[in-house]
Amino acid sequence: MSTVPLTFSGKIKTNGLNLYCETFGNPADPAILLIMGLATPCVHWFPYFYEPLVRAGYYVIRFDSRDVGLSDWIDPADWLASPYTLEDLALDAIGLLDILGIANAHIIGTSVGGAVAQRIAISQPSYVRTLTSLISTGDASSLNFSPDLFPQSDRFQPPTIDLHLQFWRSMAGTRFPFDEQRYRDLYHECFVVRKCYNPHCLTQQFTAVLRSGSRLAELPQIKVPTLIVHANEDPLITEAAALAYFRQIPQATYLALPGIGHEIPEGIAPTVLTAIFDLFSQVSNYE
Repeated sequence: MSTVPLTFSGKIKTNGLNLYCETFGNPADPAILLIMGLATPCVHWFPYFYEPLVRAGYYVIRFDSRDVGLSDWIDPADWLASPYTLEDLALDAIGLLDILGIANAHIIGTSVGGAVAQRIAISQPSYVRTLTSLISTGDASSLNFSPDLFPQSDRFQPPTIDLHLQFWRSMAGTRFPFDEQRYRDLYHECFVVRKCYNPHCLTQQFTAVLRSGSRLAELPQIKVPTLIVHANEDPLITEAAALAYFRQIPQATYLALPGIGHEIPEGIAPTVLTAIFDLFSQVSNYE
């Protein structure tokens, strides 16, 4: 449970969509935009990650992407007629900053959220103070991913709690014990309290990722200080894939997380946050 109070929670209309958003901290402080991964609601940004950012004097924003959680879901017929892209997801995030009156922010994205963050830094660089890309990639073809990772008997119903735990346990590394109670609580929040399961989300968002292809040739355009964090037991993205896109970004620093999977568990969060604060120190918060 968070000990940092919400300063806002609700839907904000941008880019023709209502996006669910939560903010923490003082809006007058430098902003941090957190972008979550594929088909994953914003509550997956756990308090152990964002609370230290708020306490350090930052205004933290987390939100549900289109098709996710409490944000607008795209009708499958509309999606088939005009599938959205990674660029559209980036523009959604930029639109959110515009409505909140934020000229630029430290952008932190995880997994597919890291790819969206890279897209923002390439296409809309004026909005980005620093870029942090967690357990992500710069090339969709390097993903070891299939919708089969989400097995369920009826995709039009939320997964059972057993399947939910099975999936997140498969994403965890060996360095720390799997925090089953945290993911049980997360299941309750997402599927019981918020009732935010969208059966079309995975297909529609994953298609956007695949259609984005490779950003490797564009990544040298990223000129802001950048942190690439990769976990060597990540079952979805190899270390070689992470290093390949890290080497394309001129001002990038690389942080390896031995024994970690496709997550940022509580035990490794202080290490990651220290690297993030070091990154932030490279730019003036009030420039």
